[in-house]
Amino acid sequence: MTSKVIGQSRHLRRTVSPYMGQIIILSLTTLFVLFVSIKEHKWGPLLPAPVIWLLFSILTYIGLKYKISWTDKEVCQEASGGPKVCIPYSEITNVTSEISKPGEILAASRPFRRIAIYAGDPQGTGKFIDVSLKHFAADDVRKLMRVVHDRRPDLVLPKNWTE
Repeated sequence: MTSKVIGQSRHLRRTVSPYMGQIIILSLTTLFVLFVSIKEHKWGPLLPAPVIWLLFSILTYIGLKYKISWTDKEVCQEASGGPKVCIPYSEITNVTSEISKPGEILAASRPFRRIAIYAGDPQGTGKFIDVSLKHFAADDVRKLMRVVHDRRPDLVLPKNWTE
């Protein structure tokens, strides 16, 4: 598995795992309602299905706006609804493996399981980049962590992500 290369910038590849549960639930529900509609010859219960699939498609489209890339100089994050955040390797102060706190889960403001790359003070008032461990291929995340480690061998990186 290799990361996608565009010019000098490398991008983490996506996985479908963040959407699999929703796809399975929506598919099973749609098939069940279709079965009942055919059996009962009533098509009303099936009418909401396209709307639900449309809403899911919009959610997926928004999720596809989330990108992590890196060059020889910096790591960048693009996320829907926010500005592009780039952190030069020389400004990275901390790299940690994190799990969302309850308030973050409810707000859906950050990935649940992530590697967070911080620039600024340790309290998190500076810039940060969240690398979702569910949205991106694990091998690509490891490559990114190796690049960070090569540029900043003084930093302590999360276990199992530089091997």
